[in-house]
Amino acid sequence: MNNQNHAPRASEAEHEKFEHGLVETRWTQTGEPYYVAKDGLDLQEFAALAKLILEDEKAIAHDFTSKVVSESGDQEVSFEYKSGWFLEGLGEGEIE
Repeated sequence: MNNQNHAPRASEAEHEKFEHGLVETRWTQTGEPYYVAKDGLDLQEFAALAKLILEDEKAIAHDFTSKVVSESGDQEVSFEYKSGWFLEGLGEGEIE
């Protein structure tokens, strides 16, 4: 099974936009990233971008809920990360 066909792909411009708005990446105690974004950004849009970048990189092999917080800490938006790793088809009988 090849998940590359189903994986979202982030463009170079989307990667640059993400990096431009990112203040820092922080990590939970369970090793999952969440992001601090510059104040004034649309956090819904930045969360969607963070999800796209994470899913494009495929660096984490399990699904989890992450978030984006504003630099000032007064806003927060959550998003669902879907790993897209090879075990996703196991329940559907795609892997024997």
